[in-house]
Amino acid sequence: MKTHVMRALLACLTCVCATAQAQPAWQPDKPVEFVVGSGPGGGNDRTARVLQKIWSENKWLQNVTVVNKVGGGGALAYTYTNQHPNDAHYLVIVRPGYLSNHILGRSTIGPNDMTPLAMVSGERSVLAVRTASPLKSIADVIERLKQDPQALSVSVGSTRGSTPHVMIALLAKMNGIDARRLKVVTFAGGAESLTQLLGGHIDMMSVSIDNAVPQYKNGALRILGVSTAQRVPAIPDVPTLREQGFDLVLGGFTIVMGPRGLTPAQIAYWENMIERAVNHADWKRQLAIDFQDPDFRKSAATREHLRQQYEFLRTVFSDIGMTK
Repeated sequence: MKTHVMRALLACLTCVCATAQAQPAWQPDKPVEFVVGSGPGGGNDRTARVLQKIWSENKWLQNVTVVNKVGGGGALAYTYTNQHPNDAHYLVIVRPGYLSNHILGRSTIGPNDMTPLAMVSGERSVLAVRTASPLKSIADVIERLKQDPQALSVSVGSTRGSTPHVMIALLAKMNGIDARRLKVVTFAGGAESLTQLLGGHIDMMSVSIDNAVPQYKNGALRILGVSTAQRVPAIPDVPTLREQGFDLVLGGFTIVMGPRGLTPAQIAYWENMIERAVNHADWKRQLAIDFQDPDFRKSAATREHLRQQYEFLRTVFSDIGMTK
């Protein structure tokens, strides 16, 4: 009798386990919105659209729409995404401005208020002018700014406090120039900054490298310096800031995040989907085109990177007098 009971219990347990294992992990069951905080054509927009294209063409994930929410240096995109708590059908591209907005009081959404899914790349920044500009080097820029911090208008993309902004601000501070007095302007993104520079409406731009190299190679731009430790192979004749006597190495990041409150199953789904995409040949090709560094990190490592960058930026902004 006991044997029959034990067999029945084992059969029951086996059935329960099989049912539990058969339960599918989380996956999207409605359209996904991939939110971008800058205008079409910029680096953020390209990142989202390349990921979307890889998922769609390989039939890994259909029905993803890229949505541009331009405003507040990305704050509008972050706020919109976070208005959908617990809903993993919303993704957003995040760059350092996400942290800067919070530190500088422009956004109430901080590094712990959304869900990091994965870091997908690192970025380099450059300082560039039109080829007709009298500025030939970083030293020329510093000399002009020492005479008058307002002498040159410089675009830093779509966000004050972005990595390109930090670069020009730190260069100023290193040379005794009040970074708060710099004539800094922002546009919808790097693509519009480039248009404004080529049109002669601004004097220079501090920008992620992908927005500058194509125009540099066709002769429309002069890149004065790059913020890397060594020269970039794609532009080997452009010296680093350090080579020109300015000991500054600085890089940014591109991260995919979701709204607050995502579950471990939802995070795991997107970690896997993003990792598959960044290992695809089309992604690697786009990184090379955009002169970005491959740097994939899963959710936990991305969260830690955001924490470290937040502390770094908070110190920088305090040092250059940007915080209140």
